Amino acid sequence: HLKAPHTGMQGRAVSLVSSGTYLASLAHTAGRLGCTRSVVVTRGIRSRPFDPLHHSGSSSTASYASVFPRHCHRRAAPETPETGRRRLSLSAAACLTRTLTATAAMARISDEEASGLVGDVFFLDEFAMRQWDDPSYGGTRFPGFDKAEFVRRIHEAHAAGAGLVDGYAPFCKHVFVPNFVAATKVGAIAITKENQHLLRSGYSARSAAELPVLTRWFPEADVEIPDATFLDVILYSRGQLELERAAMASKQERPALPDAPWGIISVKGQTEDYECPMTPITIMRNALGRDEGGSGVPVDREKYDASVEYHTHHAPLVAADSPNGE
Repeated sequence: HLKAPHTGMQGRAVSLVSSGTYLASLAHTAGRLGCTRSVVVTRGIRSRPFDPLHHSGSSSTASYASVFPRHCHRRAAPETPETGRRRLSLSAAACLTRTLTATAAMARISDEEASGLVGDVFFLDEFAMRQWDDPSYGGTRFPGFDKAEFVRRIHEAHAAGAGLVDGYAPFCKHVFVPNFVAATKVGAIAITKENQHLLRSGYSARSAAELPVLTRWFPEADVEIPDATFLDVILYSRGQLELERAAMASKQERPALPDAPWGIISVKGQTEDYECPMTPITIMRNALGRDEGGSGVPVDREKYDASVEYHTHHAPLVAADSPNGE
């Protein structure tokens, strides 16, 4: 067995190895021995064994940090020096790539857990982080509120009785809680004769991987915005998020999802304690399928008609010049 230097560091999977030089040396040596698999375990945190190409998702605790090859057996001598050198080079490169990938994924997961973005039931998905980090997000934003504190408060509300309410598909749920974020406004307002001349429209996309769509919005600075009295916390199951990642090439290189069963994918500030209809274009995007950024749920005509009725009379708010998608 080959063991990494003991670093004494805790809480970050990146401490599993001391340097890139050590990793290169490990991969080279493992390649010479015919390494077929690597396992990564961590010290002092909830850790996860790794197949080189797939995160198993199980949990364990180790008393020391190590990176070691398993099933290593010496190969027979190469038939020629040239084929031997080529085989060793490819083996070392493959071992290094797999070890780096596993370590990077572990670092991301442990970072999220350490920072409070992951709990027993919920985790803050990167899709929802736009509401903290993107000034062009169209809807409710929380730029000054701590992400970890938000996740903690949702866990507290759920433990106190705020249950999971069914959404538009089995993998979608809602948690409705009284608004606890000071100064948070609603994400959309009614269109009136007095403000309709302030509406803006344009094409934009939520990400580079998705098709731009036509949207309309109110500039925040131009209209009066009521305070939100409730938060609609929208959840997708971890399994659904995995399926959506697998369907889009641009998402397949992202770090593994946390183990919590429900990801917070969006939060709507509103004055109602029930679900308001999603926009018609979002319903249509979902029907396009996961490879176009949707969920794969077909159009429900009754829900689509309800969405059109609601959004004929409401429009989202945007702080920037234009939104990033609907």
